[in-house]
Amino acid sequence: MNLLPGKFDASKALIVGLRSWDKGMQERQKELSIKGLAPKETADNSSAIMEWLKNTGASKVVIHFDLDVIDPADMIAGVGVEPDGMKTEEVVRVINDIASEYDLVGLTIAEPMPRIAIKIRNMLNQLPLLKE
Repeated sequence: MNLLPGKFDASKALIVGLRSWDKGMQERQKELSIKGLAPKETADNSSAIMEWLKNTGASKVVIHFDLDVIDPADMIAGVGVEPDGMKTEEVVRVINDIASEYDLVGLTIAEPMPRIAIKIRNMLNQLPLLKE
């Protein structure tokens, strides 16, 4: 961490929508004092997120949007396919709510997995006139 050009206190990170943890991840999250909100805690509104942000005293926000938070029944966009995730409209609302009250200075999108596009490409590559 000391080699990074910029850093922030891990306790000022909030994980929203996570519902599956790799081995040791929950312990690490607790050790670093990183708060988490389950999808059901933000399904109806963004108030828990906005209250948490207010309590941090932050004025600038960076969002790391991991597509795995999206419920696969809504859209399979990420690598993970754990059920009971956030709906796409909930994710959009959360990000827009944050941006409406805070200076959104960074937004990353992680783990896109274009499964359907890959399957279509592979299928088309087997057809006459479209073979590579």
